[in-house]
Amino acid sequence: MNLSTDIVESLAAHLDDCMREARDTTKITDRHSEMDWDNAYAVQDAIRHRQLERGARIVGYKAGLTSHAKMRQMGVDTPVFGFLTDVYDLPEAASAIRPN
Repeated sequence: MNLSTDIVESLAAHLDDCMREARDTTKITDRHSEMDWDNAYAVQDAIRHRQLERGARIVGYKAGLTSHAKMRQMGVDTPVFGFLTDVYDLPEAASAIRPN
């Protein structure tokens, strides 16, 4: 890993806060170009830990960049994997679009 544990935790806190507050953020690699896959998954693990500490439950897993065309477009050669918690759950027939 290229990033210190403190930086990984700081990035996880930032991204988790952005998600909870529905705020945009710039790409974290803009400030941490040395970040590698191990760092990225460490940030993801820290985010998962934060959510679980708040009472979230893991309800599934996800895969991204699964097509060769998308991998080429993004400059990677393997898919990425993540988790889903009940934080993202919507009741059946609920709308993900919030009214203004």
